[in-house]
Amino acid sequence: MELKELKQKYDKLLKDVDFDNLDLGLKNPNIFQILRISKTEIRHSNFLAWLLDPKESHKLGDIFLKRFLREVFSSEKFQDLDQVDVEGMDLSKVEIYREWNNIDLLIKIDEVVVCVENKILSKEHSNQLSKYKLIVENQFPNLKKTFIYLNPEGESSENETDSYQPISYSFIIDSLERIISVYGESLNIQVRYYINDYITIIKRELMGTDKLTELSKKIYTNHKEIFDFIYDHKPDVLDRLSRIMKEEISKRGWELGSESRTYIRFLSSPIKEFIYYNNKSNGWRKKESFLFEIVIYPRTNKFNFKTVISPSDESYDTTRLEEILRSIDGFRAPTGKKWLVNVDKKEKFIYDEIPSMTDEEISNSVNNFYDKITPIIKKVEDKFLQHSEELIKMKSS
Repeated sequence: MELKELKQKYDKLLKDVDFDNLDLGLKNPNIFQILRISKTEIRHSNFLAWLLDPKESHKLGDIFLKRFLREVFSSEKFQDLDQVDVEGMDLSKVEIYREWNNIDLLIKIDEVVVCVENKILSKEHSNQLSKYKLIVENQFPNLKKTFIYLNPEGESSENETDSYQPISYSFIIDSLERIISVYGESLNIQVRYYINDYITIIKRELMGTDKLTELSKKIYTNHKEIFDFIYDHKPDVLDRLSRIMKEEISKRGWELGSESRTYIRFLSSPIKEFIYYNNKSNGWRKKESFLFEIVIYPRTNKFNFKTVISPSDESYDTTRLEEILRSIDGFRAPTGKKWLVNVDKKEKFIYDEIPSMTDEEISNSVNNFYDKITPIIKKVEDKFLQHSEELIKMKSS
């Protein structure tokens, strides 16, 4: 697309009254968007736990809890429980647990325990539902047990269809809208705002059913070419993460080495003089014999830090270099045949949250990880300095 054509299409977009209405609607404050937690699974679970607890500050009492339990017990999967059982329960004694044994929500009341796995954007993985079911069965052998798979579309579990009852976020919306309709005037005004904001964010971010979403679809249809052009040239979230990670590496005085889009490699200043640079290609652009490496791999939702010895010239003794590293406390025999790894440390990082995070929040997460790997880097520095003469000799041979 030529610059002149792009400007014409942009001018047409700005003159579209629907675009003004969308802009106005998006400027309405929403607490979940302000806090950048609209797509964060753990925050949704936190808010639901707050709503479910009759003793919490919302002053709803057990209204939402009752509706939720009635929906749960209406399933034919749980034959020893029924909706009418809710009326006989003392809901004032309910116990709501968050992240108990990694279970998103656990509701314990009378002789019943309800296990809730909450999925927003991600899917179930690693047989986690089966694992949670086994934990609940072992911990509460004498209680009646129900298992819920809460997700935007109410889809069934892939692996635990018979045990987990799917519930859609549409039910959450309907329940909260009903509560606002009936009890809205008697609610604390802030609580009413919070619930309305939550309804809006579910519709917009999870269900795609709010008025602004429908309006945005109309605008896209009428201005498809310019939006497609913008989308094709938008910054990649991994590029943003990689940029911040490299910036923080430099701030710590570490020096970037050979790298790629998903591999960040570096050296610390104390060991740079001991690193051999190969005469022929070894797969790294700068041909280093050793680097610290961080793997950015969204599918795992982890950072992965490694010490890596590369394939090197025949004249360089990589076997001896590996022996020196292996002698460090906590280091292991190497994995890999060509690329030798003595340390492999993983740290959880939810890549799906990057779009809703500020640069400062990403930097904080990155630096928390860097703090954890710094002692490993220091061990390598100390060991290299102990063998400084030998390493210099190996490098120059």
